[in-house]
Amino acid sequence: GIRLIGANPESAKVVGRWVNEVQEAVSSPNDMVQFHALSLLYEIKKNDRLAISKMVTQLTKSNMGSPLGVCLLIRYISKILNDDASASVARMAQTFLESSLRHRSEIVIYEAAKAICTLDNLDQRDLNPAITVLQLFLSSPKPTLRYAAMRCLSEVSMRHPMAIVKCNDDMEALISDPNRSIATLAITTLLKTGSESSVDRLMKQINSFMNEIADE
Repeated sequence: GIRLIGANPESAKVVGRWVNEVQEAVSSPNDMVQFHALSLLYEIKKNDRLAISKMVTQLTKSNMGSPLGVCLLIRYISKILNDDASASVARMAQTFLESSLRHRSEIVIYEAAKAICTLDNLDQRDLNPAITVLQLFLSSPKPTLRYAAMRCLSEVSMRHPMAIVKCNDDMEALISDPNRSIATLAITTLLKTGSESSVDRLMKQINSFMNEIADE
């Protein structure tokens, strides 16, 4: 269906008639069916902002079992919020994002934290729940989670450096991370968020870090 809808206008009209069946598939007990159905449903309705808002509102009240499907829903919510949603939709969307920070799936938790951190016109207080989750990911045994959290915090530091000061100790520990990409992000982020004394200490660590890279 997704391939057909982008093929030509005629095939898009055909796929558009499947909307009822696709909506039923979103409620499938199979995670991958849910994910692909939601993706197709969005493609069918994406040119109708009101229909998308209704779809998102309905799905936030459902119990979607597919982590990938929830990630898609979070991305759609983020787009709606950044496109200047109504006050009622905005409240619903922000509530859903914050509740997703407590999801059982790490990928959903990260997607929700990332969405919150990239929303426009949020103050530091609104970012705190997402920053707290990302701070926990910094000490994860999984390199992918450490890197994802560090990259998101690095982007936040460009707009709200004071919001992530509480993560400084955790980021300093990552300077010696075996993954050089994580270590580099930690260093560049700390240079934006550290105090004068911590930056002096950081410069000494950077010299050691650069020597180790040269040795390799």
